[in-house]
Amino acid sequence: MSVRASYLVVGADSLVGGGLLRALERRGHTAFGTTRRRDSVTNRRVFLDFESEDPFIAPPDVGYAFVVAAATNYDRCETDPLAYKINVELTPRTIASLLNQGLFVTFISTNSVFGGERPWPQEDDPHDPKISYAIQKHRSELAVRKAASALDAEGRLNIVRLTKILDPSTSPLASWFQAWRRGEPVQPFSDLIFAPMSIQFVGEALAILGEKRVPGDLHLSGADNVSYVDLALALAEKLGFDPGLIVPTTATAKGIHIAFKPRFSGLGMTRTTQLTGIHPQKLADVVSDLTVEA
Repeated sequence: MSVRASYLVVGADSLVGGGLLRALERRGHTAFGTTRRRDSVTNRRVFLDFESEDPFIAPPDVGYAFVVAAATNYDRCETDPLAYKINVELTPRTIASLLNQGLFVTFISTNSVFGGERPWPQEDDPHDPKISYAIQKHRSELAVRKAASALDAEGRLNIVRLTKILDPSTSPLASWFQAWRRGEPVQPFSDLIFAPMSIQFVGEALAILGEKRVPGDLHLSGADNVSYVDLALALAEKLGFDPGLIVPTTATAKGIHIAFKPRFSGLGMTRTTQLTGIHPQKLADVVSDLTVEA
């Protein structure tokens, strides 16, 4: 019996999916991605429509699938019934199908399921979701575990929760870089706390998890809970821009509604580090990754 050594990234058109595909290929793996755009189908990009009743069959050489796709926009999750259906019904259905085909599956979830009021929640800590997106991801986790249990496939499933992921084009970073080059100030928010990671780090870490095939709940997190002001100062210092070009403000002062404003964003990674050797990404390393081409 041949070993199915290839990987599948469900949601390859997303930031995380694209970064993961690149990391898998850098590490010498054959990787396929899915797309909902029929005009972008290739021999390595296969069509998958969550809403279709037709069962999705993974390419025959695939033995591991990362399910990255989801409805992630906070406002959409508040108002659009389709977002709920995608997150709570269709995504778990796809994962159940992949498990039934004998694949090992990684399901990508979020730090927001913990609510943001407790510092550094660990992998097995109880959830306390506050916003619609977090509630939907919590319910999705429950549905995925139920499906794995019914198929006796708990040993072929992990749920990986992530904190905020950045690349140089992520808002508002691109506009900051442009403003600084023109000698213009920026106004980052001091009341928005997060634990950032770079897409390079996340792609490599997920690829390692795929190689190690560790079941259960896992976390990937930035090592530091910081504000956007902290990040802006660190970026400006790294790039040699005047810190006087950073003028702190708040989302509240700007009248901007932000659905998820956690007191604590970072995730504890005790179990993940013990089993995989992956540590939280330090802010200095995030900044280095973000400024490679800035």
